[in-house]
Amino acid sequence: LSLPLALSVFGTQILHEAGHLIIAIKDGIEIGLPTFVPGFQLGLTGTITPIKSSPKNIKSLFDFAIVGPMMGLIASVILLYVGLEMTVFMDASAQEQLPSVPVELLRSSALGGGIIEYLLGDGVLNTPDPSTDLIRLHPYALAGFAGLMTNALSLLPIGNTDGGRISVAFFGRSGSRVIQGAAVLGLVVAGFFGADPVNILLFYAVYSQTWQKEAEVPCRNEVDELDVARGFVAIGMSLVVITTME
Repeated sequence: LSLPLALSVFGTQILHEAGHLIIAIKDGIEIGLPTFVPGFQLGLTGTITPIKSSPKNIKSLFDFAIVGPMMGLIASVILLYVGLEMTVFMDASAQEQLPSVPVELLRSSALGGGIIEYLLGDGVLNTPDPSTDLIRLHPYALAGFAGLMTNALSLLPIGNTDGGRISVAFFGRSGSRVIQGAAVLGLVVAGFFGADPVNILLFYAVYSQTWQKEAEVPCRNEVDELDVARGFVAIGMSLVVITTME
């Protein structure tokens, strides 16, 4: 079962990168090979694709940053749903062969945990000791949950991640530095004061600040503003991130 899990996890990231590649080809943006972000909890906490040439304007930068995680999130939700459905319809002996995951990890996402409880039964994650209690899920469900988390992480406004680039597109470079500083501080506080019990946010914040310090390639036109439609897309994705990481 480890091979389907690994292939499914990488599949969501491949779709994420395909979204970036589509916009890069469309707008003539030169990009480098993606950097894989490791993680202790999920094994992989995402990828960061370097931009090698200047996007034509901030709309192009926004589109490049948003389409990748949007495709990854859609694929992850579908994968999570399919995996949970397969878990439900397995017999008891087959379920015994499934990989197990700590309940505490699944409870770290309101959206992911909510989908799990909706399909497996209300209260399935309300265990006496979530840090040690385990639940068995189909590899597709585990990959979908992991993809949900990693794609949401990529939208946090820190470093040269997708979220950092969206922040630049909305608030400009000076405003983005303030937003990113506040976001990093929030992640660190969450990690040290119990709001992030599995330390996914803390690890991602440390990584971004250690290995993502280089300046982003500027756009050729950073004067034009984003349109209303892109603003609504950004708000919608922000709500998805909040519910996923809550």
